[in-house]
Amino acid sequence: MTILVAVKKNGKIFLGADRMTTSGSEYSTDLVNGSKIIKLKHAYLATSGYTLLDNVVEHLFDKRHKMMENTFKNRAEVFQFFLEFFAELKKSYTLVDHGKETYAGLYNVFLLVTPQSIYGVSANLSVHEFERFAAKGAGADYSLGCLYGIYDLIDDAQELTRLGLEAACHFSIYCKEPLDIVQIREADFGKISTEGYKAKGKGVVTHVTRRGVLDLVAVARAKGTKAAAKSTKTAAKSTKVAAKSTKVAAKPARKKSAASTKTRTQTTRASKSNAKGTAQAAKKATKKQR
Repeated sequence: MTILVAVKKNGKIFLGADRMTTSGSEYSTDLVNGSKIIKLKHAYLATSGYTLLDNVVEHLFDKRHKMMENTFKNRAEVFQFFLEFFAELKKSYTLVDHGKETYAGLYNVFLLVTPQSIYGVSANLSVHEFERFAAKGAGADYSLGCLYGIYDLIDDAQELTRLGLEAACHFSIYCKEPLDIVQIREADFGKISTEGYKAKGKGVVTHVTRRGVLDLVAVARAKGTKAAAKSTKTAAKSTKVAAKSTKVAAKPARKKSAASTKTRTQTTRASKSNAKGTAQAAKKATKKQR
């Protein structure tokens, strides 16, 4: 099995894969020409699944099949490539089990990467384009979880690709170093390589052992931190102003309350005075009647 990871960030795209190849209960990581990254005329291709399809791609590459001229400018052209690939499998290689066909099936999954785009291809030939990163093959769930957690923290797309691959190798028994990672550059395309169908040269970096995070520094957030501090300061200032406003509003209220209390006291005194006067008048009237 194989883990495939592609990452796009800051205008750069990288594609990576491990080198583990299994056969029954055995596995190898040191096969000759063992990199799983294939260089086509206009894109890089990597597959996870049966190694037999790697042999087929190599054969089609050596024959200069017309499908190798595909420019992969959009999802439709990627789909066209795999339609032709599937048709060629049935026509020339008789490797398809027709008794198990439902609609279409390659049994493998793929990542196809151009200098602009990352495409994932499922076993049933469905093609999807990914905006930031993608992972296919054994351990892909671990890679995706890793990349989701660190994508916004690390700016280096190559290091993100490496960490995504290493996460799969750490948790899945079907992935293992060495890891090959290649940067996808426009200058690398436009002609068929004379050195074979595998990615080679200075553009390919191979990691023999797992390195982990090491001394990687997360994305600096100085501007964001400063803005946040300023926002906090502004909020504190607003709270202080609001408190002062409340205090000022409370002062007239207390004065009003005191004035109201004074008025009530005067009214009470007047009422008592009136009541006393009425009582005295009533007493005089009673005496006079007698």
